[in-house]
Amino acid sequence: MFQTPAVPITRGDQWFVVKPILEKAALEQHILLLIMSVLAIATIWYAVRVFRRDGTLLPVYILIGSALACFYEPLGDLLAHVTYAEASQVNYISSYGFLVPLWVLPTYILFFGYPTLFLMERIERGVTLQWWMAVFVISVIGSWIFEIPLIALEFQSYYGDNAPFKLLGYPIWMGFVNAATISIVATAAFFLKHSWVGTKCPSCYIVLIPLLVAGANAGSGLPASFALNSSNDPGIVNIAASTAMMLSVTYAWICANLIRSHGSGLTECKTAPP
Repeated sequence: MFQTPAVPITRGDQWFVVKPILEKAALEQHILLLIMSVLAIATIWYAVRVFRRDGTLLPVYILIGSALACFYEPLGDLLAHVTYAEASQVNYISSYGFLVPLWVLPTYILFFGYPTLFLMERIERGVTLQWWMAVFVISVIGSWIFEIPLIALEFQSYYGDNAPFKLLGYPIWMGFVNAATISIVATAAFFLKHSWVGTKCPSCYIVLIPLLVAGANAGSGLPASFALNSSNDPGIVNIAASTAMMLSVTYAWICANLIRSHGSGLTECKTAPP
């Protein structure tokens, strides 16, 4: 399981693990951008419906914040060792040595904007712990289903000889971290809605959502990303990835019980912590 000895990554040229060079034709990039844009437009339409019903621009601000959260992506790519097809890329942003394609922008609107709005509405109506954790599991599976085709078609790749266990090229721990991120962002957004921020300054969501996404994602995955960028031993990385998965489940459970403490969101929450 472990290599002997486990050589730590101590130099910059070791830290920036060599990325594979992925290339997709411009037409393929444009097709994917079109697909993601259509899904983002559907999310925007949903936000507009909520706005018309509730008479508040809060859902619009949440989507704007979700779009701005995309600026976290290059750092997230570095932490998780994931790269996109950079050759012939329709580029959106570049940082930390990573080039992020434009299609990732509408993906953030869909991936973080819609679940946040949906879960906030459900919390208002009341949810059970079982329902909340079921949504967490569905989010884990959904992350896998979403990324597997992108990996298979080589739009993106998780790389590195020290990479943790994968399922069809997708590191399982990433699904848990993404699901935990959704839980944390939605829970925080719900509580903020019932605070001064939500009632007096909902536009603050524009800057708060990127903070929540970056903090929740980096924090949930910290054990795995720390190991990926500090050890060449796959055994150590797998243990760290397992720790990140357990932390993600725990964070989702904590969110559920925070909602219960609010008094109106969570019902029948009697299950012991994981």
